[in-house]
Amino acid sequence: MIDIIGKILLGLGLMFTGVQMLSSGLKQIGSRQFRLLATRFVSSRWRAVFFGVGSGAIMQSTSAALVILASLISAGGLDVSQAIAILNGFSIGNCMLLFIISLNIAAGVMFLVGLCGIAMYLAKDERYRTYFLIGLGLGLIFFGIEMMTAGVKPLRQEAWFTGAMAFSRDYSLLSIIAGMALGFIAQSSTAVALVAIGLVRENILTGPQAFLFMYGAAIGSTMFKVMLGAAFRGTSRQLVRFVNIFNIFGASVFILLYYMEIYLHVPLVMALLNSLTPDLTHQAALVFLLFNMTSAIFFIVINGPLIRWLASSFPPSEEEGLSYPKYLSEFQPQDPDTGMELILLEQTRELEQVAAFVSTAREEYGGPDLSSRHEAFKSLAREVAASTAAVSAMSMDPQAAQEHAYVQTRQALLDQLADSTASGVQIIMQTRAYPSIEKLSASCLEAIDFLLTFAAEIDKTNAPEDVRMVLGLSSSNGPSMEQLRKAYMYSDKLDSANDKGRLLDLTIMTEKIIWLLNRFYSLKSDRGR
Repeated sequence: MIDIIGKILLGLGLMFTGVQMLSSGLKQIGSRQFRLLATRFVSSRWRAVFFGVGSGAIMQSTSAALVILASLISAGGLDVSQAIAILNGFSIGNCMLLFIISLNIAAGVMFLVGLCGIAMYLAKDERYRTYFLIGLGLGLIFFGIEMMTAGVKPLRQEAWFTGAMAFSRDYSLLSIIAGMALGFIAQSSTAVALVAIGLVRENILTGPQAFLFMYGAAIGSTMFKVMLGAAFRGTSRQLVRFVNIFNIFGASVFILLYYMEIYLHVPLVMALLNSLTPDLTHQAALVFLLFNMTSAIFFIVINGPLIRWLASSFPPSEEEGLSYPKYLSEFQPQDPDTGMELILLEQTRELEQVAAFVSTAREEYGGPDLSSRHEAFKSLAREVAASTAAVSAMSMDPQAAQEHAYVQTRQALLDQLADSTASGVQIIMQTRAYPSIEKLSASCLEAIDFLLTFAAEIDKTNAPEDVRMVLGLSSSNGPSMEQLRKAYMYSDKLDSANDKGRLLDLTIMTEKIIWLLNRFYSLKSDRGR
């Protein structure tokens, strides 16, 4: 009995490892292309669906697609309707693996696993190693299923096992519950469907038991998507909720059709499968395809009401509004000058966002926290950097090239200013626990707040006198730097080494913020000459 249990566990372990390796390899190859192509194939809903079918067949990971699509939504590259259309197609393409596994190629699997394993050991180029990883993962899925079924075969001679299988055939709800449990553990309905195909191949499960097993797995696997959704906010959570509804709807409909066919004797799913093929392994792969295709068609038909319901249930968060490009998303640059004007407008928004970092340190503050605001800034900065790179590919005269260099340098300073301000505000909040420097910490906060807010305001007007005023306030001889020099002198009066260390962190970071702001407006002043 120990040998039997060991073979079953080994088979499951190998199969799940193979699924993980296959998914990891395909994601390495396909994720970048998926991200690049997703925004190009959404001009119509059907193009997005067909793109989803192809990418689902290649990537084989709904969780990976969720993360990528959520990031594209956050960046303004897609809207929720387009992402859901891709996910509808993705669920259909994701069924391809089951049709491959349903083939009887046991002899070739040994060569596949052996050759890919040896090649991975010998190969040095990461690109080739990824391809061998995919082959090894696919082979381990086959090998794991074979090992698992080899372990289960002897159990058919045991009276208790045959009795349990007969009992489960009489009480179909047990198959659904078993599928739910394994789907929750495996976190993938596809992985559970692979187990079902292996058990059907050896006549351990009947066709109807395998079908119910897969329906239950679709419900159980949604629990992982629920946990995954906790990491998303706003409209990105709409995607996770859609995938959960997709699985539960499909499972509910097909479970209902099963009981209608059994108890009302209405020819439905099983009758259709029997008419298509007598092979139960092919039937299992087909029912998984029908399950996903039916749900996809249904949600494509009700797309409008579904999108409105999701939007009202999970409205956009404040962070999403901060991370979306406001000008670049609406006006695509057609020439270098137009492109750079739009980028400058976005950079003004970036400076306003940096200034808002300081407000998170206020006790009465109730908006997004510092980390969320910083991540929103970085998301917007990535879009600005991408647009700046796109402009650089255009033909430019010397004056436009000089302006482009200014925009690039300005963005680099904004990135440094954002990182330094986020670190500075965090240090200021931490120094409140040190009474000896609490007053200085509050003064630094007010100084940074005033300078950044003032700088963000005059960045809209570009008035020369205001620029000169900021340069004066942030210069090495300005009042802010003078206050920091006094703080250095005050550090000798502190007895605690911790207090001195915190004071040093506070003054250095505040000085860096002020210096970066001075550099930012020195650049602006030089440009105006």
